[in-house]
Amino acid sequence: MHSSNQSRFPLWLLCLLLFVVLVIFFLIRIPILLSSGDSADISVPDVPEAQSIQSQDEQLLDPVDDVAVSADEALIVEAPVAKTVVDIVPEATPDPTPGVHIHSYVNGVCSECGAKPEFVTGFLPKEFYQENEHAGSVTLHEYEVPAYAPYYDGTVNKSFNIYLPYDYDETKPYNVLILIHGGGGNQDSWLNEVYDYGDIQMCGRVIFDNMFDKGICDPCIIVTPVTETNQIQGLTTGIYQMQEELRDYILPYIAEHYSTYATDGTIESLHAARNHFALGGLSNGALFTFEGGMRYDFDLFGSYAAFSGNGEPWKTISIINSNEEFADLPVNCFFTGAGTLNDWQQHYTEIGFDYFVENDSRFTEGVNSWHVDVEGEHEWKVWFTYIYNALPLMFQQTE
Repeated sequence: MHSSNQSRFPLWLLCLLLFVVLVIFFLIRIPILLSSGDSADISVPDVPEAQSIQSQDEQLLDPVDDVAVSADEALIVEAPVAKTVVDIVPEATPDPTPGVHIHSYVNGVCSECGAKPEFVTGFLPKEFYQENEHAGSVTLHEYEVPAYAPYYDGTVNKSFNIYLPYDYDETKPYNVLILIHGGGGNQDSWLNEVYDYGDIQMCGRVIFDNMFDKGICDPCIIVTPVTETNQIQGLTTGIYQMQEELRDYILPYIAEHYSTYATDGTIESLHAARNHFALGGLSNGALFTFEGGMRYDFDLFGSYAAFSGNGEPWKTISIINSNEEFADLPVNCFFTGAGTLNDWQQHYTEIGFDYFVENDSRFTEGVNSWHVDVEGEHEWKVWFTYIYNALPLMFQQTE
């Protein structure tokens, strides 16, 4: 009896073993059930495994052949694709080249954007001195006209250059600027001559090419006559010669042979188009602008620019106000100035400008009249900067 009781397996140990086995069973079985449950809930289509967002972007850029898919497959593909389209393609694409805005001045303010003119007072940016692939053309015209100057008889041989802007179009009208050289100059001074300033070489044609190409102002026809010749000598005789020559030959010739706002070369047609004709010059050419152009040809030019030169402004105003044909004619632009460094005309240009704006109501500072000082001497650096400043204002409208 005693030996049989010792050999019996303890009940408590048996229960413990059963409990351990059950714990191990559930620890193994539960993850398997969970894993199999996930697979049962999601139906994965028969497509390549887990496409990345990058691969879906590539499908947008390179469309694939149409493939028949189930509704579930469509939902899986379309959701990220729609998001990618929004990220890549903006709702509106701005114009990358909106075009150049050319100021259209009326009474000294741009009618389109409200901007007032801003003036350069030193060297122009270097790109304005560099050749532009959109270059205009310069043509020399030689002619024979009567000797209008006192004490000269017969005829004289004269010439002028005509600058036509790049892509000159005979089907549309152009403004016309007459530019007069200084003492000792000729028809090439404003357009063809190259002036060496060390690392910068200046040429008027190149500057005009760049101004028009960069949208500084509308392209125009530029004419550069010779005032004096071997036959006509002296500043005063040159002024007498040119004031008649402009009316009788130069302006009629330009109107008849080129596309301008004048319908023909008659004085009546030129007078009707005066808002689209301008006269300017430097040094002796500035003197001619006052004493020849304004006094005698005021009915043919609506704009004037005079650099480093001056006349007798009291006499000029007296003449244009005493002429009944000139009395009611407006001034669209009056632009003067001189260099600030040893330009002997600086003081006189200031006096002259002040006299105009103080004694004639058709000259109003900041509206149609400007006097600007440019850093430099009596030199081309100054005058090229002046024409850059003045030309955008020369054909503005006044109200």
